[in-house]
Amino acid sequence: MREQEIGQMRKQAQWSVIDTGLRDADENMALDHALIAAVAEGDCPPTFRFLHFRDCALLGHHQSPQQELDLRFCAEEGVQIQRRLTGGGAIIFDDTQLGWELVCRREDLPAGDMSFLAQEICEAAALGLRQLGVDAQFRPRNDIEVDGRKISGTGGIIDGNVVLFQGTVLIDLDIPRMLRILRVPAEKLDSHAIQSVAERVTSLRALAGRLPDKQEVKTALLDGFRQYFSWDLQETDVPASVEQHLPEGLATVRDPEWLQLQDRPQSEQPFLQAVHRGSGGILRSELLWDARGKRIRQIAFSGDFFIQPRRAVLDLEAALRNSHIDDLPQIVEHWYRDTPVDALGLQPTDFVAVVREAVPCA
Repeated sequence: MREQEIGQMRKQAQWSVIDTGLRDADENMALDHALIAAVAEGDCPPTFRFLHFRDCALLGHHQSPQQELDLRFCAEEGVQIQRRLTGGGAIIFDDTQLGWELVCRREDLPAGDMSFLAQEICEAAALGLRQLGVDAQFRPRNDIEVDGRKISGTGGIIDGNVVLFQGTVLIDLDIPRMLRILRVPAEKLDSHAIQSVAERVTSLRALAGRLPDKQEVKTALLDGFRQYFSWDLQETDVPASVEQHLPEGLATVRDPEWLQLQDRPQSEQPFLQAVHRGSGGILRSELLWDARGKRIRQIAFSGDFFIQPRRAVLDLEAALRNSHIDDLPQIVEHWYRDTPVDALGLQPTDFVAVVREAVPCA
């Protein structure tokens, strides 16, 4: 961050730190609406909030519950379903996870677009997590990783002059349960699928060999933001102005139309896969395909091939997430050009081919 910006931010008002406690998903999402309204009206200072959830699945703002979740399993297990204001993929929460977010005016943050803000905020969060003894680092576009495995996902929106930026910390992680909540085909719910996820996602418990206390994690995160931005973070109660907007927020998120905002049939988002034999080995692609938008929602590469560094494939998967099929060659070429990769004969055309072979229209 530029020195001038750091100096400017030191002169800004205090930030309020609030912990809204363990709540149902609808209450937590309604509080986001309430915080945005209060900040927009000038009745709430810039706020750093901690969130705790009972069992739930939080859809990204543009996702369909039918396409993303096993709704029958969620109903049987009492998993609440809600929609976030921010985009991205579905997030599985329980009371072992910790959410955090910033709600503030645009001028309370450094100048720049959302991509720049995401990196700055993730760098601050990673700095805090490193105080827990893990080598947390920012990974573009908006993740925090440890040794190539995601430990925190983030996302944000700018609503008028108000910024909402949210993140998670995976303190613990039950991968089999997560896969059951998500709409993963039954044949994929095996040890291979669990291992594949474990290679991409991790938790503080897995890294530290113990279950860290939430207060310890909260303290570390706040210290990271204090050091990185030189903010004065002061713990306070939930402002009365936010409480006043809460009923309106609850009415919004409890309206059936809110949850069905992106109601699309499963048939428009199938799971696809293909196997391609290239000069560098056998390459397999498994992807979640948005047939309506012709976009790759999620993708994973595997197979009998060699590539170093190992995280390079994870970066390619992240770059292809939510991308249009027409942009596939350019994204892969850009990745090969900008990433020092040793692939022993595996070429950009191999990655393009294994995706195109999976997609009906390509």
